[in-house]
Parts: sequence; structure tokens; C-alpha cells
Amino acid sequence: MNYMSKKNVLRRRRLTSSVRKRITSYYTESEQEELTRAAATQGVSLSSFVASAALKEARKINPRQLSK
Repeated sequence: MNYMSKKNVLRRRRLTSSVRKRITSYYTESEQEELTRAAATQGVSLSSFVASAALKEARKINPRQLSK
């Protein structure tokens, strides 16, 4: 059987403790179509897909400090 690597599986974000603030972003029509197709392929909403990608990039730039 072929199993997908756990690294490649997009996890649903847990929103139980979220602050739920809006962020507006602008895309060309072709960019929005590309994002929509990718989100559908992953089985998540467009909002969740964009938020997960943005957080991934933010964490690369701002790595979490280890607790002492």
C-alpha cells in the first residue's frame, strides 16, 4: 500500500482559541483560481489554505524561541 508522508498532509487548523480577525488580501483572477484549486485538492477552505501557508512562511522568518 502507498501511504502519504505525514510531512505532506495538510492538517486542519483548530480554531477553538482563535481571535478571528479579518485580513484582506488581493489576488489576480488567475492567482485566485490557482489558490482555489489547491485548497480544494487539499480538502480545506480557501481561507484555511491561505492562513496555513502564511503561518508556515511566518514561522520560517520568525522561528519560535525555545522555552528555558
